[in-house]
Amino acid sequence: MSTLNYLKDFNLRRSLPLGKQIYEKLRDKIIYTELFPLTEIYESDLAKKLNVSRTPIREALKKLENDGLVETIPQVKSVVSKINVKTIKEANHVRSLLETDIVNELSNTINQKQIKQLKVINKNFKKSTKNNLYKKAYYYDNLFHQKLAIFSNKKLSWKIISQINSQIDRIRNISYTHKGNNNFGPLEAGKDHDKIIHEISNKNSKLAIKIMKKHVMSLERYVIFIQQQKTLKNYLK
Repeated sequence: MSTLNYLKDFNLRRSLPLGKQIYEKLRDKIIYTELFPLTEIYESDLAKKLNVSRTPIREALKKLENDGLVETIPQVKSVVSKINVKTIKEANHVRSLLETDIVNELSNTINQKQIKQLKVINKNFKKSTKNNLYKKAYYYDNLFHQKLAIFSNKKLSWKIISQINSQIDRIRNISYTHKGNNNFGPLEAGKDHDKIIHEISNKNSKLAIKIMKKHVMSLERYVIFIQQQKTLKNYLK
């Protein structure tokens, strides 16, 4: 599978560091699953198509390899890595600890203005998933959790969550396409968001924590679902 069809919107700014731009754009393609696992990436093809030397390409691919998003065969090619189930479980456990702490804190401090903002964000999330606007869904889903952290004054927690989310975000973006009304997927995520808003609004920290734990763990339930699907299970390791 070639990467070249995905380079149309790269639009590199030559006045800025090229390696950083190429890294960020390739990373977005992988996170949004526009570049699926096992997609082959060739330095020479990218350099020619983007009209750059191989140096920024190598810099970008090295960073992606450090993120666990690509695997490189020296002097041959790089390949978009499979989604690591073990890493997802470990990262999800850390995320659960941080996000439950966030809603616990927020249950004591949230105000009506913040509640209104969360409701608007979740409304936009549900609208985006209904209209199959998956990039927007990802944006509003992230924004919802980011706002929880900001409102609870847990910015460091959000920074850590963002740093460990590479593998998690790939699964999340695949999950947005799921149409079933199971205990995972975008329909369930929107309902969870509503319940979290309701419980922190009522200062009920215990229920808010319980719902957040269930919400975070839904990703692992979706992984189990994927493992049973012929078209998707080969993308996991």
